[in-house]
Amino acid sequence: MASGLGHTVRKQLTVRHVLTIIAFLAIVYGVTRDVNTLIVVVIALGLTETIQILKDTPSIDNRWIHVGIGMFVAAGSLVWVGYEFTVTATTGGPVWFPGLTFLAGVWILLDARRDFVEGQDSDPHQDLEASEVMLILNHAHLVAEELKSGPKTVPELARECDLTESRVHDVLEFATDDRMIYRIDDSESSPERYALDESKVGGVAFVRSNGKRIVRRLLRPFQP
Repeated sequence: MASGLGHTVRKQLTVRHVLTIIAFLAIVYGVTRDVNTLIVVVIALGLTETIQILKDTPSIDNRWIHVGIGMFVAAGSLVWVGYEFTVTATTGGPVWFPGLTFLAGVWILLDARRDFVEGQDSDPHQDLEASEVMLILNHAHLVAEELKSGPKTVPELARECDLTESRVHDVLEFATDDRMIYRIDDSESSPERYALDESKVGGVAFVRSNGKRIVRRLLRPFQP
């Protein structure tokens, strides 16, 4: 695990990446002229980089990373609450905010527990980079537009959208989660055909679908 972690650190913390961080911190200090603000930003960046490095290390189970994040957030929030009640009892900020972050930490811990119960990570697509996700979304738009003319097979979609069949399968894996694109259960069709549910296309449908997904995600740790 140590060798894998070292490899990830060397891959992540390139000279260019480190210089970019230093330049960003210099800009923050130049704008704020406040050492305390700079320290907060340094801590936030350090935590972000550490979490990303751990997640990018194949030998480390991401579920334990979630446990660590949850414990850190919950414990840090309790320290924050204690600080507000004692050191800055009269001039401190609102106590409800660290209380809210404590609840967020507990939620992360419960979500990590659900990951262990189900034997899988809560985010099956977390290994995809942002550029890959954007590419799949762009391809999903092409596939959805093509399906408006009627059901089609994977080879037909690949040909009409000028995509490889593997790219079409990537789109279907994403789009079938909320049934926007669904497989037609027709025993006579070979190969399988896919159709578009146009009621789930558009701005209102997008908000409704993602709203349901967010609610399901928030309730996931409390499922029996």
